[in-house]
Amino acid sequence: MSTVLVSTAVSSLRAQEADLDLIQGYRSSDILVGLPETSGPFTIISRNSDPQNFSASAEYAGLDARAIVSITGVRASNVAGMYPVRDGPDDPVVRSLLDQAFQYHSTQPNQVALRTNVSYGNRAMACVSSDDPLKKDDFLVCATGVLGRYMLIQPVMNYRLSSKGVVDRQLADFASSMAQAVSELALPPGN
Repeated sequence: MSTVLVSTAVSSLRAQEADLDLIQGYRSSDILVGLPETSGPFTIISRNSDPQNFSASAEYAGLDARAIVSITGVRASNVAGMYPVRDGPDDPVVRSLLDQAFQYHSTQPNQVALRTNVSYGNRAMACVSSDDPLKKDDFLVCATGVLGRYMLIQPVMNYRLSSKGVVDRQLADFASSMAQAVSELALPPGN
């Protein structure tokens, strides 16, 4: 009889552990499924979910283009002093991520970093854009809080075969489509 009780208790603990990835009604793998297969010149090449760390990532590639979309949740009960993620760009961690991106790109040779915003739906997310005119690489880093998680979007494209203006728009469109896809998961059906 005690073996049955121990087995039941262990199964119950495992079920609770599996639910730690459930944040605002979504698991990391649920969010990955919501990301589009393609967006502009970008096509998804991998999806990875790590429920133990409440995270997921997707990698995209295209002609002279690559991108990583990372989604990381924080459970307030897991880390002392942590707080729930605020939706939108006003979360302190979102601001810190963008400050780090700005600092990094500002210190790279030949790069000039600029703070900007990219809209998605009726919202906007804060971003840092930069380009390397010698290599003709154009970078964008955007971050926002969505579905109780941090979403970091990092596309880069080379503009040797196109104009920088066209590539700037493609990067912004990609970031917008990723944030829109995830934010739409939270909308009730029919909206």
